[in-house]
Amino acid sequence: MGTVNGASSPPRDDNYAVNLEQARVFARGLAEHIQTCSASIESAQSKAFRARADRAESRARAFESEASALRAELYEMYRHIDAMTARFPELSTDPAVRG
Repeated sequence: MGTVNGASSPPRDDNYAVNLEQARVFARGLAEHIQTCSASIESAQSKAFRARADRAESRARAFESEASALRAELYEMYRHIDAMTARFPELSTDPAVRG
């Protein structure tokens, strides 16, 4: 086992290169979804703000609930990327994943 940035790197098997490429594709897809999800959160929060300004409390709560659910999804996507980066440290230098 080698080291990466002073930490032990995960053991590599015969399929490491193939698994890395699959992880890279999945992580890039997650990164794209993170961007979409982040924009959706901003939109829902903006709609909630406007609904509150219009004194439409139930509509504002619905948008806030939507934003909350999207944030939970967002955190889960980041958790997946962090787990893949722990398994495949090479992902941490991929600008499409961490950019």
